[in-house]
Amino acid sequence: MSINTMTLPAYTMQNDNIDALGNWIALDSKVVVLGGHTALTLTKTYLQTLNTQSLSEFWTGGECNQSNHDRLSAEPSVVACELIIGVGGGRALDLAKWVADTLQKPILCIPTIASTCAACSAVSVVYDENHQFVCVHELNNAPKHIILIPDILVKAPPSFLHAGIGDAISKPIEINFSGKHTSWSYPNQLGKIIAENTLDILIEQGEEAYQANLKQNVNASFINVVTAIIMGIGYASILVEEDYNSALAHALYNAFMEMESVKRYPHGLVVAYGVLVQCLVDGDQACFERLYPFYQHLKLPMSLKAIATDIDHPDLPRIVEEALKMPDCRFVSTPLTLKNVLEAMRSLEKITLGKV
Repeated sequence: MSINTMTLPAYTMQNDNIDALGNWIALDSKVVVLGGHTALTLTKTYLQTLNTQSLSEFWTGGECNQSNHDRLSAEPSVVACELIIGVGGGRALDLAKWVADTLQKPILCIPTIASTCAACSAVSVVYDENHQFVCVHELNNAPKHIILIPDILVKAPPSFLHAGIGDAISKPIEINFSGKHTSWSYPNQLGKIIAENTLDILIEQGEEAYQANLKQNVNASFINVVTAIIMGIGYASILVEEDYNSALAHALYNAFMEMESVKRYPHGLVVAYGVLVQCLVDGDQACFERLYPFYQHLKLPMSLKAIATDIDHPDLPRIVEEALKMPDCRFVSTPLTLKNVLEAMRSLEKITLGKV
């Protein structure tokens, strides 16, 4: 019998009266910060207060790919450090986690946008030099700790929170689609419950949180929603087996990255479109009817036009076929075929255009 240890990261909600970083970083330790250019600038004030022996900063390179991973993993300061701090959005944090995992270093994450659960999850999504999906790299450990700084998160462009809500919506829907007929283990069931609770928060408070972001005003809804996106979905992704962690919505996103017109759209918005398609393929009318009005209020993509393509695009059948080959579609409760996915897309177009 194998031993399976799961560790959920701790997190701190930073405010003016809490020295969250100082509480988690040993005095006189060697620390390296890995992040995007903007994130390194945004967190500099917080990081300069650390009483460390050395503090080095390195740009992640803008993409979570093999070359950036190899470059940073060979950097002498990174190899010699005692702690890595990852700062930024999903790509930067995924790369920082991957480097930390390779070098067997503890990592603390500070997300500067709430567009994904990357700060908490125990995977890194790897792409090639052209941002074509390569694989989901499973890490040996999740981050040690996450610091959420509302004053930084609320000043990020609202488009990031918008995409984060779209991405987070997918987690409970995909978990259920992948494993609704599965006899759940307790960790799977717990992750599923956390994801479903997160969806409740997003639907109930997502619009108010988005408005708060527009006004750069931190309120309870904003804190609840960013915590749900980063920590709630992150916890769910750790607890639920990888086979059930994603499904058609993420497979469509990865396949759509071959289309230049769609590639410029944020991850979460393309995934959000895929969620509605997945609901229709699954015949889950109750879920679709619950989500559709929320999509309307928050202006999430409800048609192919909203992600810069259309149902008659000559490449669409090939894109769907590529999606169906993705690992995300190996374990699903409803058989997926080119025919039923395209039919679901056509149905969604008609609903959105008011022709049904």
